[in-house]
Amino acid sequence: MSKEELLNLQKKAFHLGLDLQGGMYLVLEVDRTGLTEEDAKDATDRALEIIRNRIDQFGVYEPSIQQQGMYRMVIQLPGVDRERARTLIEKTAFLEFKLVAQPEQVKRVFDSIDEFIRKSRGLQDTLEVGTFYSSLLQVGGDVVVLTDRVSDVKAMLSEAGEVIPNDVEIAWGEETELRGMTYRPLYLLKKEAELTGDAIADAAVAVGPDPQRPNTPYVRLNMTRKASGRFAAITGANVNRRLAIVLDGIVKSAPVIRERIPGGRSQITGDFSVDEAGDLAIVLRAGALPAPVKVMEERTVGPSLGADSIRKGVRASIYGGIAVLVFMMIYYSFAGSVASIALILNLILLLAFLSGFRATLTLPGIAGVILTVGIAVDANVLIFERIREELRVGKTLRTAIDTGYSRAFRTILDANLTTLFTALILYWFGTGPIKGFAVTLSIGIVVSFFTAIVFTRFIFDLLTTRFGLKTLRI
Repeated sequence: MSKEELLNLQKKAFHLGLDLQGGMYLVLEVDRTGLTEEDAKDATDRALEIIRNRIDQFGVYEPSIQQQGMYRMVIQLPGVDRERARTLIEKTAFLEFKLVAQPEQVKRVFDSIDEFIRKSRGLQDTLEVGTFYSSLLQVGGDVVVLTDRVSDVKAMLSEAGEVIPNDVEIAWGEETELRGMTYRPLYLLKKEAELTGDAIADAAVAVGPDPQRPNTPYVRLNMTRKASGRFAAITGANVNRRLAIVLDGIVKSAPVIRERIPGGRSQITGDFSVDEAGDLAIVLRAGALPAPVKVMEERTVGPSLGADSIRKGVRASIYGGIAVLVFMMIYYSFAGSVASIALILNLILLLAFLSGFRATLTLPGIAGVILTVGIAVDANVLIFERIREELRVGKTLRTAIDTGYSRAFRTILDANLTTLFTALILYWFGTGPIKGFAVTLSIGIVVSFFTAIVFTRFIFDLLTTRFGLKTLRI
């Protein structure tokens, strides 16, 4: 079986909710530090919408995303990879395009930092242990810092902050491993961004721009029409300079501009896996969060409890179905057997519709299935009692069946409509498990109405017209 065929089968299978499949439960709070009073008012609404867009593109079936109070959100995600989902949700995704400072400016600023550190620590030689330059290495065209020295260099940069010009800033690259060394690049960037994430119209995963690493995934960016013109002007005016792509304060890549780029296309390269590149493309498409979010509560729901619930739910459905079948066949004899066949068809159609609509099955949803089993024969009971009344007054079987279905129809329709309206209201205003119950109940009502009015009537018509049935045990 091919991978595509397997994926198609998975799409048609039942999707289980958090309570049955397991997953994660998060309570998030928007960090309002640094926001103005005006921005803080709708920060939660904007964050909620962006996170919802990210999760929708991530491909989670039936997530539950709700606002709780003024600044909190409750998120339930069934059947997801915990770390990957949390990274996707928490990532601020603030994207900036910034020019890397010219080499001579980098030297001036780094000289100033080194001189400040040497004076403050009473050191003489530039390469003496403890100086700024003693912690730097040159790898290719980048200045880098070994991972075990990063915290020391950050402390030096914080200490020497006053000598760094206001129009530039120092930024770190991602941790990289090469020839047994693990390090992080260090960049001096223009503080003012040339473009931000608002310029991105679309982001997608592609493979292999680097001939030396042909199968490495990367993220391809397409800019808006307005930003494309701006990007062309920036690249045209800065040929042979480096342009850093900065995501959440970390330099993802800093390629050299070889020529003017008129099409508004760029790319983010790095040591990505396919999933990492895909998740980055998702957050860039969905947009940046208005403010960081903090995880206030996190719970991981295991699938073992769900498996036990499924077993008990299936067992309850089988026992309930058998009890209804036995009662109908004993109390209504042959007519009860017809109703029992309709009940089996009812369950088959219910499961088929749940699969076809890709509905998510939750524990309350299983309760809805069991309830449907209980009420599925309700319409048949009304019809059979009407037929009994007509037979008692001496009418023929054919006339009794026609009259019984005709007189019971309005009562059955009214009862099913009122229950269906209730289920729709539950679906409209409910969330999570309540929606699961409402979905199964709604489908069950429609299917049971069909099997009671159409299917059983078809069986009786077939028996009376084609096979000449004159009497009916009911």
